[in-house]
Amino acid sequence: MKIKKLTIRNFRQFYGEVSINFATDDNASVTVIHGENGSGKTSLLNAFKWVLYGTTDFDTSNENILSEKAIAVADQDSTILMSITLEFDDDGAAYTAHREQKFSKGKGLHAESLGQSVPALSWIDSAGLSHRSSNPGSQLNQILPENMHSYFFFNGERIEKLAYNSASTQVRDAVKNLMGLNILDRAERQLKGPVVRSFSKEAKDSSSGNLSNLYDAQSFLTDRIQEKEEEIKQWQDNKNACDIEIEEIDKRLDSIKVISQKQQLRKELEVQLAQIKQDKANTILSLNKNITERGFLAFIDAQLHNVKIFLDEMRVRGDIPSKVKSTFIDDLIELGKCICGRQLEPGSECVATLESYKTTIRDSGVEEQYMGLFGLISHLQLERKALFSHIHEVTYKLNELAERRKKLLGRIDELGEEIKGVDDSADLENRREMLKKKSKEYNDKCAVGRHQKAGWEQDLREKDKEIEKEIAKTSQADLSQRRKQLAKEVAETIGELHEAMAHQVRSDLSKKVDDTFQKIMRKDYWAEIDDDFTLKIYKNIEGHGKQPVLEKSTGENQITSLCFISSIVNSAKERASKPSVFQKGGIYPIVMDSPFGALDPEYRKKVATFIPALADQVVVMVSRSQWRGEVESELSKRLGKQYTLKYHKPEKDSDEKFEYTYVEEGFNG
Repeated sequence: MKIKKLTIRNFRQFYGEVSINFATDDNASVTVIHGENGSGKTSLLNAFKWVLYGTTDFDTSNENILSEKAIAVADQDSTILMSITLEFDDDGAAYTAHREQKFSKGKGLHAESLGQSVPALSWIDSAGLSHRSSNPGSQLNQILPENMHSYFFFNGERIEKLAYNSASTQVRDAVKNLMGLNILDRAERQLKGPVVRSFSKEAKDSSSGNLSNLYDAQSFLTDRIQEKEEEIKQWQDNKNACDIEIEEIDKRLDSIKVISQKQQLRKELEVQLAQIKQDKANTILSLNKNITERGFLAFIDAQLHNVKIFLDEMRVRGDIPSKVKSTFIDDLIELGKCICGRQLEPGSECVATLESYKTTIRDSGVEEQYMGLFGLISHLQLERKALFSHIHEVTYKLNELAERRKKLLGRIDELGEEIKGVDDSADLENRREMLKKKSKEYNDKCAVGRHQKAGWEQDLREKDKEIEKEIAKTSQADLSQRRKQLAKEVAETIGELHEAMAHQVRSDLSKKVDDTFQKIMRKDYWAEIDDDFTLKIYKNIEGHGKQPVLEKSTGENQITSLCFISSIVNSAKERASKPSVFQKGGIYPIVMDSPFGALDPEYRKKVATFIPALADQVVVMVSRSQWRGEVESELSKRLGKQYTLKYHKPEKDSDEKFEYTYVEEGFNG
């Protein structure tokens, strides 16, 4: 996808009709749009989202998106048209996407929308033939998925959220969606849901009696599991949203000098708290494993004692171990000489006497068994002592962890109260507390939900076994059951393939992210996408090896996130040239607002050098202060187009009573 032209009419502060033609030359692929704060850069970003999907990221959503000036100058009861047109090329075709919405002018500055916005999509294919889409929304979503738009049209000052620890779900979804792996995800859900339910219904309709009841129970459990999976996903999404906002609040609290030290200490204590949680989980896992494997030892002390007494009694009686081995007697007879020196003649009374001793030691394995059993009893008694010793150690450790956790929670609460006492941070701290509670609630709901789901899945496995037995017993038709079972097996295979491919893509992306990161970063750090799909920065600490960088600056987070986006775009482009059944890839532009705000001069220069390589087409929106110097010097090398957003605000003594923005070509700074 390569955007060519954007035409805006009466959208937000853009009054009348304004147009921007974007640079499309491979050697001059950068378009720079200059604008100060409030001039309309955010509105421009949202113009892309509205024309493509009919939604915006404004705090008021789609309310108040009609130009205030357009309302003011319109006659009462007249119709006002708001529209956006986007012209772009994709896969050899030239597209025109258009969306418009009509409003009725009321009294004053009130205008009421006349229905929903109306999208349209037309294109001219590579053969020069014209087409018009019957389902423009769906087709546009296929070209550029809505859930991926924030990776191509983004606010550079907010993109740092991708590098938050809580953003792992977003990173995972980005990897899967952009690489086309969501095809596998949809296939798995389709097979597990509608397909399995359809075959279950067929099987039930062709059965009767107990088998029909079993199918009912099976269908009921399948539906409950599906519903619970959806609930858990929603709870997890809500928890992630809370955690991301908590990290944002932490960043803002870090910037308040009066409390920065307290905030830093609290974050360190929370890291320790998280480690205690992990240590507790590992300790309990070790205890459970020990009890599972050796728990029986706790109940056999009396039995071991009694067996040992019995063996001792046999030993005292002389039953075991044998006084003489049978092989020893045979050897003496064969040598023809007793240990006392007497000759042993064949058939003599002496030989007969020796032979008689062999009758008392007929089982030559008794002694070995005795020794083995006696040794095993001693070993089990030692293992029993070790079991109880381990349980005592684990109990002590768990108590110690609980005590440390209690102290940490107490100190964290104290720091929270101290932070709350500072006027500038009180509202933030209250919000943080509320989000922490909500995050825990969602986490608890997920845990309970997974437990319920596991129970139903076990019940479902039992019902499947009962159905198999009933089918074998009644010889009823089981074609639908076999189809259903096959659908489940295929779904499981697709799920495994889906996850394996996602991790392969993650591994490839991780290398790309680090390659770019190393070119920009001045510190001896490196970046990775870990197994949990979290963007992490690491460093080497002498004597400790690889360690995560816990305290990252806003600039470092922005750089990490930009490296991730560039890697995704680059990988998608590579896969577009080598399409496969599951990974489609694609060519995408990047439109970013204020990507330099939190960077120092050195990083500004490095990022400006790197930005043209982000994608085949890059649109950058900057303020005058961000443009001057290093950024201008580097981006000018690939600059294709420049525009300036000219903002007019109402002045007290001016005839102009309403704000509006128009666009001038070139940099008029």
